[in-house]
Amino acid sequence: MGTGTTRPLLPRAFVNAAAEEANAVVLPRLDEVGGHPRPSGIGVTYAEQEFHTLADEQELIWPAEGERAARSFHVRARGLDRLAAATEVLLSVQEHEMRQARSDYQHASWVLAPYVRREPWAKLRYWVCWPVLWLGDTAGVWSAAVINGDVPYIAFGQSLASGLAAACAGLVGAELKCIRMARARHRDPESLSEDEQRYMRLFTPTDEGHGIVKLVACLSLVVVALLAVGIFSLRAGIESSASGLTFGLLAAATAIGSGLLGYSAADEVADLLAAMEKRAQKAEQRYLKLAKSPAFRRSARAEEAARSIRDEYHLRGQAAGKRAESLAWRVQRRNPQVLGHGHPVGEQGGVIGRRSRRGGGS
Repeated sequence: MGTGTTRPLLPRAFVNAAAEEANAVVLPRLDEVGGHPRPSGIGVTYAEQEFHTLADEQELIWPAEGERAARSFHVRARGLDRLAAATEVLLSVQEHEMRQARSDYQHASWVLAPYVRREPWAKLRYWVCWPVLWLGDTAGVWSAAVINGDVPYIAFGQSLASGLAAACAGLVGAELKCIRMARARHRDPESLSEDEQRYMRLFTPTDEGHGIVKLVACLSLVVVALLAVGIFSLRAGIESSASGLTFGLLAAATAIGSGLLGYSAADEVADLLAAMEKRAQKAEQRYLKLAKSPAFRRSARAEEAARSIRDEYHLRGQAAGKRAESLAWRVQRRNPQVLGHGHPVGEQGGVIGRRSRRGGGS
C-alpha cells in the first residue's frame, strides 16, 4: 500500500467511490460465528500512525499551497497600500467639504427661501434670450456693413462687437433690480435672528456703490445712443433715412430689451442659493470621483482574491486530512486477522486507533 499524498475527491465522486467500495466489502469467513474485537494489547499500529501523520501533513501542505497561490494578490494589494492611503486622506477631506457645502446650502435655503423673488425658469429664459438679442443686433449691423462693401469676415467681427455692446448695455438692469430688492429686505441688525445674521449683508445694505451704479446706467444709455446713431447713419447712407431710422430704433430696442431681461432675471438671493447649490453638487461629484478611485477597487479585488484562495486551500487541507484518516481506518478494516473487526463494547468512540495530536500522544 503506497504512502504518497492522495488527491481529494470531489463530493459526488467521493460518494460514488464510497458506494462502490461498500458494495465490494466482504468480511472474511472465520471458523467461529461472530466478530472478533480488537485485541486489548494492541495500541496504535505503525500503519495507523503513518496515515495519521499523513493527515497532519495534508493540513499543512494545502494551506502552504494556498499561501503560494495567493502571494501575487497579496503583493498587488500591498503595492496599492500607499496610493489607497493617500486617496483615503483626500477622500476624508473631500467628505468634510461635501458635508459642509451641503449643510451651508440647506441652511441658506431654509433661511433665505422666503426672500426669493425670481421665477423658477427666469434664469433659463435669460440665458436663452440674451444671446438671441446679441446675435440679432449683430446680424443687422453685419448685413449693412457687407452691403456697404466691407470684407465679410472683417465686418462680422465689428458687427459682433457692436451687438455685444448693445447686449451688455442692458446688464445695468440687474444692478437696479438688486438695489430695489435690497431696500425691500432692509432690516434693523438688532431684529435679525441668529440664522439670519450669517447673511447680514443681504438685510443691511449700505448706500455705498449707488453712485457707481448711476454712472454705469448713464454709460449704458450713452452706448444705446451711440449704437442707434451709428446704425442709423450706416443704413441711411446705404438705403434711405427711413431704413436708417428703423434699424437705429431696433438697435436701441435691443439694448433696452437686454436691460429689461436682466431686470426680470436679477435676484441676489436666488443667485446666492444657486451658487451654493452648485458648490455642493461639485463637492459631491468630486467625492464620488475619489470614491470610485481604481486604487480602492484594485486593492479590494486583490484582498478578496487572496482571502478566497486561502480559505479554499484551508478547506482542501482539512478534506485531504480527513481522507488520510479514512485510509488509516481502512488499514484496520482490511486486517481483521490482526486488529479484529471492531472496537470492544464500551470503546465505540474509537479510543484505540484514534488519531494522535501533533506534538503529543495518541
